[in-house]
Amino acid sequence: MADQKKEKKYGHYVRVSQKAVVYDPIQDKFLIVKVRDEYDWYYKNLGLWELIGGSLKEDESLAESIRREIKEEAGDIEFEVIDIINTNEYDAPSGYKIVPIYLVKYKEGKIKLCEEHSEFKWLSASDIIDNKKKEYKDWLVKSIKKAVEYIEMQKALDSWKRCQADFENFKKDQVKEREKFAKFAKMDIVEQILPALDNFEASLAHVPEAEAKSAWVEGITHIKRQIEDILKNNGVEEISVKAGDKFNPEIHEAVAGEGEGVKKILQKGYRLNGRVLRAVRVEVG
Repeated sequence: MADQKKEKKYGHYVRVSQKAVVYDPIQDKFLIVKVRDEYDWYYKNLGLWELIGGSLKEDESLAESIRREIKEEAGDIEFEVIDIINTNEYDAPSGYKIVPIYLVKYKEGKIKLCEEHSEFKWLSASDIIDNKKKEYKDWLVKSIKKAVEYIEMQKALDSWKRCQADFENFKKDQVKEREKFAKFAKMDIVEQILPALDNFEASLAHVPEAEAKSAWVEGITHIKRQIEDILKNNGVEEISVKAGDKFNPEIHEAVAGEGEGVKKILQKGYRLNGRVLRAVRVEVG
């Protein structure tokens, strides 16, 4: 008895059809088409306005079927099948229908309807969902609602992914900034130490020859080397230059003379982690 009722309800057959909610993101509108034969069973039960799509053929996959139907009913347009967003079911004279409904992204191309439909129009979601004139059946309104939900969800997901990517880039930038800060945070202290090193240089340059090997000179020399080692261990290096070198404004500061060559070195210059901290003061000639 139960089997007889089931057979009667499903009209002896269960058929699979497919429909496409074609969405144009540029217009933010959806494509709907008008049934040509206004007096057939479909129109009376499912409405005058519908979505493009049709029945699944034998030995045809769902993906093949929806792509074929779109080409046959909307013309040679460019599109992308996104996902199944809804399923409609109804009992028709030809059998019980199960209808997966796809969200399809329209890209470009002229809509050219097949003979099954007489008219098409692009409508906003609100035009269809508000349905003030009751032109659209519940299954169509529900499908558009599902499409809007999916699109909004995808936008939120894309936004979250962008935020995540921005945050990752921010973290990388922060690491770079910390590294940069660590490299040059000592600059102020080093600039204060350099004059003391200059004084050591000047003092040792004027030591009488008879005192060159005395304990106090060796002590000063040792302290000077300690300061140089500390500076070196912290990324400070002396800029190499000698008399006869061509004057380079990026690393030399001319304080006396005229010409394009280095005649005499008046004060040493230094780099901190590759950046010129103090240019070499020179006399040119």
